[in-house]
Amino acid sequence: MFEENAQRGDVHWDRSRMSSLTRAYLAAASVGPGEPVALRASGTATVSVEWYRLGWYDGAGARLLRVDRGVRLAKQPRPTIDPVTGLVEAHWTPVLETIAPTGVASGMLLAVVRTADGHSIANVPIVLRPDATASRRAPVLFISAACTWQAYNIWGGLDLYANSSGRAVEATHDRRAAQVSFDRPYFLDSGAGYLRRWELQFIRWLERNGRDVEYAADLDLERNPDLVNGRRMLVMAGHPEYWSRPMRERVEAAVASGIHVAFITGNEVYWQTRLEDGPAGPATRITCYKSRTGDPITPSRPELTTCRWREQPVGEPEAPLVGEMYGSIVNRVADWVVAGSGHWLYDGTDLRDGDHISNLVGQEFDTYFPDLANPGTTILANGPVNAQPRPSLDPGAFPSRPIHNATVYTAPSGATVFAAGTFQWSWALDEYGNRSYQGIHTPIDDRVARMTRNLFDRLGDGPLVP
Repeated sequence: MFEENAQRGDVHWDRSRMSSLTRAYLAAASVGPGEPVALRASGTATVSVEWYRLGWYDGAGARLLRVDRGVRLAKQPRPTIDPVTGLVEAHWTPVLETIAPTGVASGMLLAVVRTADGHSIANVPIVLRPDATASRRAPVLFISAACTWQAYNIWGGLDLYANSSGRAVEATHDRRAAQVSFDRPYFLDSGAGYLRRWELQFIRWLERNGRDVEYAADLDLERNPDLVNGRRMLVMAGHPEYWSRPMRERVEAAVASGIHVAFITGNEVYWQTRLEDGPAGPATRITCYKSRTGDPITPSRPELTTCRWREQPVGEPEAPLVGEMYGSIVNRVADWVVAGSGHWLYDGTDLRDGDHISNLVGQEFDTYFPDLANPGTTILANGPVNAQPRPSLDPGAFPSRPIHNATVYTAPSGATVFAAGTFQWSWALDEYGNRSYQGIHTPIDDRVARMTRNLFDRLGDGPLVP
């Protein structure tokens, strides 16, 4: 990773302006080296498509891999909306068909659509998976939360949330969809989705510090499960809320085999989904009715019902895997309050029980459920949160007032599972972007960086610990 990021960076990747007339997408969350990729875009201009690998690169943030010039955008049809499920799909014709870069380190790629006058008018992210034929695998696999990005994607008027006229510019319906598709652009951030909001700061920290890591999308846990083999640690940052059963079972199997997991996140493994094939390719549709009565599969396959994992008829709370469970949405960003400061996570931080790390807990938080947690679970943060009411269907006992927790446990296999219980950890690691929620800024904090380093040194790419 040091060698990759020693190459020349290019700051031009980040100079974008959103065009209401131009949208673009790749209809896939990840791609392997040399595999075909098709850019679909709507517009009238002739453009260049610049392919960047995101990272550190001495602060430039990306390396230019190649440029496809003279790409003619096309007038594309209006999206279709399924009258039953609310599925929105664009069904656009590709304007550029090419192959994914080869000989490039696995990472997060960004295709930037740029006009002749130099303005970038659309951004399209995709994960470049590691070469499946490579003889060596990085000990750490970073997993991007593509399924959650798509669940919140309002492009075309519907996502997996109940929408109203004030929700977003393109929200034209007052109901939520039961299915969403990768066969459409991301509405947010000029097409970049949640990349710059939740994950890019963590990616920059990884690469700036030369951590030995490769990358995958969360749906690869189902589509390409062998990517997990040979790792020491799986790590997620940001907001991995939506999980199919094969995705969850793959991570559970990894823990059972001794692979460590770091959920540097909150609200993880919350909704069960089903991945389905669509016209744009395999696993391009996500089904999530969010209802045990509304999902037509419930009578025949109740274990696949797309409700909260903790709800019946599924009845599989996330705590046995994660160590804790989703609490709620914060009304105001909260401090991380240290507990269990003798744990190795806090080595070198000089933190003591009761100390605060400012504005680290939000946008949502997790909490400890003592009757659902694994034996020997250690609480590493324990602080009050001003939060919205907890969902009424929660199982198990929980604190009478909202409490943020971070936890760690050791599985019978010897695998360690850490859960931070907050989205905003990555905001304390790198200064990129708008690191604020509800107007409250999360400052860079060297102690959070040291805790992250401790996780990687102990569980990931550091020397093996006896």
